[in-house]
Order: sequence, then C-alpha cells, then structure tokens
Amino acid sequence: MKQQYPGAPARPSQRTCRASSREQSSSDTSSPASEAQNSSPAAQPDASDQGNSASQETADLERQRSSQRRSAGRQADSTDWISSQLTRRFGIAGGLAWLGFLTFGVVGEQVKTRLEFAAEKSGTKEVANAKEVTTASGLRYTDLKIGGGAPMQRGFLVVLDFKGYANGEVFEDTKKRGKPVVFIYGSRPFTAGLCKGLEEALATMKSGGKRRVIVPPEMGFGNDGFDLRPTGHVPGKSGAVPPGATLTYELELLRVSIPPS
Repeated sequence: MKQQYPGAPARPSQRTCRASSREQSSSDTSSPASEAQNSSPAAQPDASDQGNSASQETADLERQRSSQRRSAGRQADSTDWISSQLTRRFGIAGGLAWLGFLTFGVVGEQVKTRLEFAAEKSGTKEVANAKEVTTASGLRYTDLKIGGGAPMQRGFLVVLDFKGYANGEVFEDTKKRGKPVVFIYGSRPFTAGLCKGLEEALATMKSGGKRRVIVPPEMGFGNDGFDLRPTGHVPGKSGAVPPGATLTYELELLRVSIPPS
C-alpha cells in the first residue's frame, strides 16, 4: 500500500478514470442523435405553420359565407330585422319608435304626393286661341293646356297619353286602349311610337299639360317608317307609319317624377 504524503494532490483511482472515459465515449456516441433531435424541431414548425394557415383560411372562409347567408336572409326582411334588433337593445319602446319612423315616412310621402297634386291642379291652366310655335328644327306645336306640375328632366319617369296620326291616319291611341306609355325621358332607343320630334316637344312641357304637335318626317321616322308590334304589356298593339310621313301628336303629360330606385 502506497503512502500518501500530506499536502500532495490526490491521484484519481483507476475506477474513476474508467468511469469518466465511459461517460465521455457515451456522450460522443449520443451527440449525433441529440443533434438530429435538436435539428428536427427546426424543420417541423414549417409544416405546423402551413397547417395553421390553412385552418385559419378555412375558418375565415366559413365566417364569410355565414355572414353572406345572414345578409341574404336580412335583405328580404330588413325592416323586421331592424325592428327586432331595436327591440332587443332598447325594449318595446325602440321597436315602437322604428315603427313610428316608418309610419311617418309613408304618411309624409302621401302628404307630399297630395301637395304636389294640389299644386299641379292649381297651376294648370286651359289655353284658348293659343298661337302655334315653330322651333328651329321645323317642329310645330300648340299648347292646349299649360301644366302646373313638375317640369321635364332627362332621366325622369314619364307617364304619357297620346294619339298619333301619320298623314292623317291614326296609328296609335293610348287613351282609347287605356294604357299610357311609361318611359324614361332621354332613353334610347325610341319605342312605342315615340320619336325625336316628340321628345323635343316634351322638353318644354310640365306635368298636367296638353299639346298638339306636328312633326316633320326628318324628326319622325324618316324614310324607314315604323310598325307598332304587340308586346307583353300591350298584346293588341298594332299600327303603321309609312315612310316619309308627317306625324301629328295629341299629347297629355300625366306625370313626371323621379324614377324608383
């Protein structure tokens, strides 16, 4: 047995050396695996991120479709939906307030229509011995009644009764048929026996007015003439304008208003 002097450093035993060498060899052996384990999570987030992104896009798409379905369901019943929401938020008073608002709007529109009708009626004047007016285009007209209603404006809705003659022969009579012509002023192409000369004659009329108009061929249907054909609204419509015909219209402007949206 070797004697150890005091103060001398202790020498490691053979067992300790062997154990440390085994630990070192095991750490060397396991280092590639640990590196593979450490490196593998770095590649995994890409796949997980892609999966999360796809899931998020699917959820967003589903929410968008659900919102569209709710909106489509509310469009047909939007008034009831607003009323129900106000009732939930503010109680019965909220729903009653919305109902009162709608009622006020309807009544207000009726009052406005009646006031306009009254103003048109009071402003309409019969004309006796009116002079014939000739425009620069060759159009001639005579006022039979001056309308007191709304003036003509491009893009407005027009309701018109007329009796049309071509070379003295009647080709259209909306009043006799009981179905006036309804159209947007300034729209193209001309339909229902309307023409450029008629449009010019209407330009200076007001709702409620009556006018006799003589249209030269170049402001009417020219050398082509015109044939009235039946429609779904007026199945019995018929009539013909021969080429080069001079037209005479007896107009009654029933209404001029903003078209419905």
